[in-house]
Amino acid sequence: MGDRYFRNQGNEGFDFQLKLHFQGNIHFKHRMMADINLLKALMAPLHLRKAQAEQIAAVAARSPTFFKQLLGFMFSDNITCSKRAAWCFSLAALLRPEWTLQCQKELVTLLEKENLPDGTLRNTLRILRDGQIQPAFFDRLAYHCFNLVEDPNQAIAIRAFAMRILGDIGTTVPDIRGEVRAIIEYYFTDQAPPGLVSSAKAVLNLWKKTDNQSKSNKRNKQ
Repeated sequence: MGDRYFRNQGNEGFDFQLKLHFQGNIHFKHRMMADINLLKALMAPLHLRKAQAEQIAAVAARSPTFFKQLLGFMFSDNITCSKRAAWCFSLAALLRPEWTLQCQKELVTLLEKENLPDGTLRNTLRILRDGQIQPAFFDRLAYHCFNLVEDPNQAIAIRAFAMRILGDIGTTVPDIRGEVRAIIEYYFTDQAPPGLVSSAKAVLNLWKKTDNQSKSNKRNKQ
C-alpha cells in the first residue's frame, strides 16, 4: 500500500491533513487526533520538504502514541518510509528528549537491522549522539559504532556521529579510549575529510575536559 500511495499522491493530500492539525488551539481534540494518519502524512508528498517534516515532528511530539508510531516506521522495509520517518523522528526527538530517552532500546536495536538505509542510520546515530546514553546500552552501542567508524564505505556523517558516540561512552568507560585513539590515529588523521577530523578532535577535547574536571573534584575533596 505504501509504495502505491507514494506514487499516486501529490502534496495536496498532505497539506490538507496537516491543515487539520495546526488550526486553532495547540491542544488537539480527540476527534482530530483520530483523523491523523501519520503514514499518509509521511508518504503523500513526492518530495518531503523541511517544513513538512517539521509539521509531522510537531504532531508526533504532542502524543506519545504518534511518537512511538513514527519510531516504528523507521523499521519499515520501505526505504522511503524508513528514511522519512527517521528524519521526522530526529526533529521530534529535539522537542521531546524525555520521550526519546525512553526509546533508546528501540533505537539501538534499529542499528542491528540489515541493509538499513543511510538516511535512517544517519538520523538514528544523530539522535543517540544528542541524547544521554543509558549505561545498559553501552556495550551494544559501542560494538556498532566501532564497526561504523572503521568502515571507509560508510558516509562521513555516519562515521563522525559514531565517533562522537564512542567519545561520550568513553567518558564513563575509559577502557575503550585506547582502541578509539588507535582508530583516530589510523583513520581520522589530518588527511581525512574535515568532518572526521572535527569529530575526532571533539572526542579528544571532551576526554581532556572530563579528566581535568575529575582531577579538580578530587583536589577539592582533599
